[in-house]
Amino acid sequence: MNKAGKHFLERMRMRMWKAVQEFGLIEPGDRILVAVSGGKDSMALLDMLHNRRRMAGMEYDLAAAHIDLTDVPYHADDRTLRNFALARNIPYYRITDDVKITGGNKHPCFYCAWNRRRLLFQRAVEHGFNKVALGHNRDDFTETLLMNMIYHGEISAFKPLQSMFEGKLEIIRPLFYLSNRQIERYVELIGYRPVPYNCPFAEGNDREKFRDLMRQIKKLHPKAGENLLRSARRIRKDYLPPTET
Repeated sequence: MNKAGKHFLERMRMRMWKAVQEFGLIEPGDRILVAVSGGKDSMALLDMLHNRRRMAGMEYDLAAAHIDLTDVPYHADDRTLRNFALARNIPYYRITDDVKITGGNKHPCFYCAWNRRRLLFQRAVEHGFNKVALGHNRDDFTETLLMNMIYHGEISAFKPLQSMFEGKLEIIRPLFYLSNRQIERYVELIGYRPVPYNCPFAEGNDREKFRDLMRQIKKLHPKAGENLLRSARRIRKDYLPPTET
């Protein structure tokens, strides 16, 4: 790898660590379970956390978990995920469940996401992990922000640090400041090829529609994604109507 590539990797790791420090995502002695799908985000997150976990005074334990729902007509290659984790001396768990995600009154993606989290949180609590790390990035935040504004009439998305079950478990999102494009470049440089995502339910769902919308918005302004994230933290109440009652 050339000098420019090494410099880019380090900059992205520092950007991830900026979120860790700014939002207090990790403390020494934490036991962190990283949700991995085989996609670029979760695998980049696992690699970045591994790269930083032996910093002086910040030692923490890592493990990776993949949730496989048999009712989903898409299954990530287990060997790829397992080898990626074990090459970094990170324990790997594959959790399989036959819960049904079709036949309900909502889109299968809703039931899939809900059950994946249920199983992930259950494994974390049962095995003594105090934090679950998810690979949501800056673009995921802005897409969620727009979805909630348009569909629900509220300004909301997700937090970098979220407490669950009366503080027994915390969700952390260390990729909060990284974009899709930066993460794509990161995994390319570390030599990882994301597992193909061929789930038929994903095509045409709301998330994909807003992903396309964000691509159009970024054509209008190259810093649109960054500015949308900043806007959620710079709410000028004196230039807005009173809160709805």
